Amino acid sequence: MAKDVCSPVVIRPKEVDYAIKLMLTATALGALAGYLNIPAAPGQDYFQAYIYLVFLGVLMNIYFVYHISRNKDWARKFYIILILVASLVYLPQVPALFVAAPFNGLLQCVPLSIQISALYFLMRRESKNWFLLIKRRKRL
Repeated sequence: MAKDVCSPVVIRPKEVDYAIKLMLTATALGALAGYLNIPAAPGQDYFQAYIYLVFLGVLMNIYFVYHISRNKDWARKFYIILILVASLVYLPQVPALFVAAPFNGLLQCVPLSIQISALYFLMRRESKNWFLLIKRRKRL
């Protein structure tokens, strides 16, 4: 009679891998968009502060990508909430961005659309099950 043995190796589903890759891509494009849309010239006083804010945003995104890749469900949930709230705040501003500067508007919309597609992969059943599987194993 064969025993049911739980394998100690849990393979991350491809949906989570896709989400991680999309999140990294959105981080890189967001940093580029943030740098190109700094409202101060390089010689002005506030330019350095804007650079720090862009860098802080990149660090925050990398922090979430790292914890999501390490199967931390709290990071997945917080990232989903953060992107949904940011989308609700940002979407009403999109028409004004395209009227003022179409290229900059497009440059700012691309990372957001990539992040929304990463949310789709993070909310898929396979992804949820992977996060829950690890959580259940820790309880045992």
